Amino acid sequence: MTDTTPTDKITIETHGRREALALTGTICALYEAVFSLPPFNGTAAEFANQRSYYPKLVDRPGFRLTTARSGPEFVGFGYGYLLPTDTRWWSALAEPVGEEFAAETGTRTFAVIDYGVLFDRRGAGAGHRIHDELLSGSGAERATLSVQPKAVRTREVYRRWGWRKVSHKLMDPPIPAPVFEILVLEEMPGAR
Repeated sequence: MTDTTPTDKITIETHGRREALALTGTICALYEAVFSLPPFNGTAAEFANQRSYYPKLVDRPGFRLTTARSGPEFVGFGYGYLLPTDTRWWSALAEPVGEEFAAETGTRTFAVIDYGVLFDRRGAGAGHRIHDELLSGSGAERATLSVQPKAVRTREVYRRWGWRKVSHKLMDPPIPAPVFEILVLEEMPGAR
């Protein structure tokens, strides 16, 4: 599916499994470019971890990859998958959520795993367009993601887009960060 509406000559595309795998190198390079900068300051170990898990995520039910291009250059990405019924996403939270909240059906919640836009392309709307396309086509009722507390500007953007914090999780081992805030979006784009 391609949205070719010109906005700063940015093209938003959602890719099928085969395309998502073919774009592995591109997505991993974008991830490294985005998360090597402050406030994240990613490490070689983090980037190797992402290169390792990305191809495995593509096989998960409900996986989606959405990218932004300016001409032939990829400038942003977002990907995730539908949480399965046996997910551990809601376990080990510092502030537990209720059983009903944590109950998954396999289509209830879309988890955004990684998302980013190149630094020099931020502020032109590509990130919001990736976000909305990724989530609106997921078929889920709601979405969730985790964000590092030190990513203050990122958290502010998510709040403006309707996300709210439901808890935080201590990571073990603490790579790339020891603590993540768990956010939820209950009004999905396109459902308004």
